[in-house]
Amino acid sequence: MRHDDEDWDDPSIKEFDEMQKYAFVTQRALDENFVGYCYREYSDIKIDSGWRFMYGDEDEEYLDNPENTETRDLSEILEWKPELSGIISEKKNTEFEWDDESKSYIKI
Repeated sequence: MRHDDEDWDDPSIKEFDEMQKYAFVTQRALDENFVGYCYREYSDIKIDSGWRFMYGDEDEEYLDNPENTETRDLSEILEWKPELSGIISEKKNTEFEWDDESKSYIKI
């Protein structure tokens, strides 16, 4: 099979491929069972989805400590927080926060 199109392996094109990637989630979000803030950044690492999931009040010192962040399979995160499925295909360089009123993530 030829892939002349330079974007043939772009994970945003194939949702299944996206689920085989990893994301970072803070220990605070896991401990509190809540993702209040998340963003997707560009990554040069093919297995990194670019997603970062946080409780929302972590400071730089907390985030700089690698012991406070876990790498999880994106499909595992969606099993844990299915409400994230509505934003998981969003483009890189986007940010979201939980909105209690609408019970959904809104782009910020």
